Amino acid sequence: MADWDALGDRIVKAKGGDAQLDTDLCLAVGVSVQPVTESVDAARALVREGAPGWHLHIGFDATGLFPYAALTQGDTHVDASATSVPLALLGALAKVRNLPQ
Repeated sequence: MADWDALGDRIVKAKGGDAQLDTDLCLAVGVSVQPVTESVDAARALVREGAPGWHLHIGFDATGLFPYAALTQGDTHVDASATSVPLALLGALAKVRNLPQ
C-alpha cells in the first residue's frame, strides 16, 4: 500500500517535473507511468483514476499567480495549491487518498 502522506510531502516540495515522483504516483494508483508532474492532461487522468467519483475544480488563488485544485464528493472537500497546475492536481489527489476510508 502506498504511503500517500509521504507522497503528499514530496508533491509539496516539488518545483516542477520529477520523473521519480511520476513513477511513484502512477504505481500507487496502479496505472502506467506518465509525466504527471509536468502534464496537466496526465495529472488529470491520474486524478480520475485515483479519485473516481470526485468532482474536480481547477482555478487560481486571489493573486492570480498560484493554481489550486479542489476535489469534492458529497460533503467532503479537499484542495491544494502549488506552483503548477499538475502539482496542484496531484496535491489534491494525495489529500483524497489520505482520507479515512
